[in-house]
Amino acid sequence: MTTQKQHLSLLATLMFSTPLWACNASHVLGAGGSGAVYTMSANTMEKGGLYVGFNAERVRNNSLKDTTILTALKNGSEHLHNVDAIHSYALSLSYGISDDLTLNMQLPYLSRTNIRAGEFEDGIVEVHPHSDAEGMGDLSAILAYKIYDKEQTKIALITGIKAPTGKTNIQEEGEALEADLQPGTGSWDLFAGVAFSKDFETLSLHSNLLYKYNSKGVEESQLGDVFNYNFALAYKLIGEEHDHTLHTQNEHHTSNYSVDIFVELNGEWVDNDRFNGVVAENTGHNVLFVTTGIQVLTENNYALFFTLSTPIYQNFNGLQNEISYKSSIGIGKSF
Repeated sequence: MTTQKQHLSLLATLMFSTPLWACNASHVLGAGGSGAVYTMSANTMEKGGLYVGFNAERVRNNSLKDTTILTALKNGSEHLHNVDAIHSYALSLSYGISDDLTLNMQLPYLSRTNIRAGEFEDGIVEVHPHSDAEGMGDLSAILAYKIYDKEQTKIALITGIKAPTGKTNIQEEGEALEADLQPGTGSWDLFAGVAFSKDFETLSLHSNLLYKYNSKGVEESQLGDVFNYNFALAYKLIGEEHDHTLHTQNEHHTSNYSVDIFVELNGEWVDNDRFNGVVAENTGHNVLFVTTGIQVLTENNYALFFTLSTPIYQNFNGLQNEISYKSSIGIGKSF
């Protein structure tokens, strides 16, 4: 049972491939093996280990009123739109290249609901409703390399790339939706970061820093770079004590399941977007969430998790949707 716990602890937050903010979903690869879901663990998979998972996430925003958007437009603001909610459904896969090197991949399907955009029509400011924007998102591939592993303390370096596999051609009345509303970005983006873990008998601590550089994408757009900073504390509520090391699935365990509870602080800073080289106002933010969750892990290598995140600090540039809450649920199996 410890196998999938360690597999999932690494997978959990390698999915900050897009922002948590009001127009995009965050991404989760699986439940945190030591508890954390959005905070990356420094654990790596055993050589030859394989994990396959599916997760769903909902980000619920506080809606902007039409009158608020119209007033901002009349005062000279641009690039104004409302998105009520974002749903993300993602398939993930992880493979242990060696005991210290793990490859993680994820492919999401994104849906943005009730899009309303502030626009000028024949010199008149209006709020136009748009259809929901949904489609396949961009594929992310990330390598985690463990560089330190002594006395239950681990450190891993993170690097990776996001490929422009997502849909970028959604149109409304013959005109393409803005680049930041499309499921895909059309850009090749790079990840770099570091993760730290400290394990005790029934308690574990995890933290990570992760930076994502976004290159130019569809229609000369360049979405803002993303910096994630996270911390997690996890506690084993039910189940046998374990040593937080990797084991093969054939090893014997006395307990047929375990239950972990956890709490996280998840922060994200996002730079302004740029369109045709011009900085877009009403983009970019700094948001801090507190996340609580529970995960159940079985001896036949299945894992199920659920989380609820509430923003405790939100600082958005200009006028944007603030976030009400986000929740996620997932299931996975390691082999």
